[in-house]
Amino acid sequence: MTSVLGSWSAIQTTAQNAERRFAFFSAVNIDGELRQDVGKREGDSWFRDPRLEDDVQIGNEFYGNQKTFEADRTKNPFDRGHLVRRLDATWGTTVAKAKEHGDDTFHFTNATPQFFRFNQGKKLWLGLEEFVLDQLEEDERKACVFNGPIFDGPEAASDNLPDPSDAPKADPTFGGVAIPKFYWKLMVVKEGSSLMATAFVLSQQDQIMAIDRIHELAVFEKLTEAEAKVFQVSISDLAKLTKLKFGLLAQFDTKETIQPKPRRLMSFEDIRL
Repeated sequence: MTSVLGSWSAIQTTAQNAERRFAFFSAVNIDGELRQDVGKREGDSWFRDPRLEDDVQIGNEFYGNQKTFEADRTKNPFDRGHLVRRLDATWGTTVAKAKEHGDDTFHFTNATPQFFRFNQGKKLWLGLEEFVLDQLEEDERKACVFNGPIFDGPEAASDNLPDPSDAPKADPTFGGVAIPKFYWKLMVVKEGSSLMATAFVLSQQDQIMAIDRIHELAVFEKLTEAEAKVFQVSISDLAKLTKLKFGLLAQFDTKETIQPKPRRLMSFEDIRL
């Protein structure tokens, strides 16, 4: 049985998979009215989460000290990928408090291995939350955002997501760490007196399925050209893929009644709210 451990602050919560050594999910509350300008990121210093034991966290013993724009990434092509974004957490009644919240996202319990170059897919993925939140009145926007990996998701054809009813397929390993093929994001936004919820999945499957051969230069170069793919999915399908229960959120799913099948997003304009 998989062990579940938790760490939390007033802003961010993490449920950790002790066997895989990174999160089932990480969640953040956002209050748009209290967002603060805390300045740009100036170098990334990551830390083990003191609220959990070291042996249930993957740290720099795996990631090393590689830099995002390092020329040769064949030794380790995986970045410390934020689940909860720093900017989502940078809110509070003071700039100092908002910066503290943002700094809290640099714990390894909020990091998962993500292929270092995602091209269009990564840009779209990183901008999803801002795009959705900006569709609402800024002075009223409050949200809860959940992010996490899909462990051992079914394999899918290159331009599709896996069928949630298909059998699980073990994630490929690199450096002794099983690398998730897919990541998910679920946003729940307060809109007036009601809620709006929508879910997305990012696939890095194309980049990592040949991972056992990643040290072969030709293969590595081909992988760096591949795009991560972003899909909008129903919350009910997301629950099947992740094996997580999202309670009553499916009834607030903006996509479920519009288009029940996963659909690939090529731009923000493809999102159905």
